Amino acid sequence: MSQVLGWALFDLANTFFAVAMVSFYFPLWITKDLHAPEIWFSIALTLSTLVVAVALPFCGAVSDATGERMRFLRWTTYVCVIGTSLVALTSNLWLALLLFGVANIGYQLGAVFYDAMLWQVAASGQLGHTSGLGASFGYVGSILGLVLLWPFVNWAGYRATFIPSALLFVGFALPTFLTVRDPQPRRTLSWPQVARAASLRLAATIRSARALGGLWRFFCAAFFSLNAINTILVFMAVYTSKVAGLSDQQVIRFFVVGQVCAVIGSLTVSRLIPRLGAKRTLGWIWVGWIVALTALVVRPSIQVLWIVGPVLGFCLGPTWATSRVLLVQLSPKDQLAEMLGLAGLFGKASSMIGPLVWGLIVRDPSRYGLAVLVMIGFLIVGVVVLRGVPEGQ
Repeated sequence: MSQVLGWALFDLANTFFAVAMVSFYFPLWITKDLHAPEIWFSIALTLSTLVVAVALPFCGAVSDATGERMRFLRWTTYVCVIGTSLVALTSNLWLALLLFGVANIGYQLGAVFYDAMLWQVAASGQLGHTSGLGASFGYVGSILGLVLLWPFVNWAGYRATFIPSALLFVGFALPTFLTVRDPQPRRTLSWPQVARAASLRLAATIRSARALGGLWRFFCAAFFSLNAINTILVFMAVYTSKVAGLSDQQVIRFFVVGQVCAVIGSLTVSRLIPRLGAKRTLGWIWVGWIVALTALVVRPSIQVLWIVGPVLGFCLGPTWATSRVLLVQLSPKDQLAEMLGLAGLFGKASSMIGPLVWGLIVRDPSRYGLAVLVMIGFLIVGVVVLRGVPEGQ
């Protein structure tokens, strides 16, 4: 049980970076304080995610070849924390975007090692519950991030949150580093041998993934849906501030309400996975996203926004947990980290394309409605493709 809690706490810890640097304070600092258009943040996010997309499958292969997850998770965490801290020391836009890119690489690379630990920490038959626990901890982290970092905004502005978010990240990650252990790390190979073995395993992984039609189809479905979900998460704070006209305090309340609903959704829907199956559960979650975003396009008002926010939060809560369970169920267990790496490749591609499309569209401020419609289109394609994915075992 201590390993499960330790593992779940990392989902809480890394959310401080997500809140401060990806979804909230850093984008607001870039667009409002430095007066940069959203496209520049989109490009920085896209380029750093491109590096991650190229590296993720190889990182997963190295992890499986060595049998180690924790060492790599620690390294990527330290890169993220150091990069985030350095952003706070500059007011130069281009240097800040560069340092953000480095921190984002560490943050996203850590996800493949963290996700691969799910299979080893979860008890038999408890994948959905354990994954949901981690996701709910993540949304608790979002609430804590918004609440704990807000006094720093009042004190010295958005940039003042960067170093505290880094310290909170590493502080809450310590229980994970101390309690979770790799079961049988294999340290007998040298780094050249590991690199060669990883390359061979990676090539075999791509061939086997293509042979597993259901897994490959799931990757495609996730690619389209995550285009929308990742983009909404990145730009929702900017949207509520610039388009809806909410004050900073109103935006904080909006996000706190959404994150509370995310916790409720994560804990509630994860219990439906054994009954409905991970595929059907995920399909209904994505339909919920479509319905909520459609309401925002049809009636773009503050009143509707306050209804849509909690619905999106409730759907967001189980999104990652359910996807993670379905992926684990569809993947060969001896290639789990590699399959997670390939999944990350598709996910990171959507993290590049979605925000870039959004940034290009909203260069004309009158086109925010069109940008949301494009995201709805991505989700619809994802739901249609998901119908052809078999239920996991």
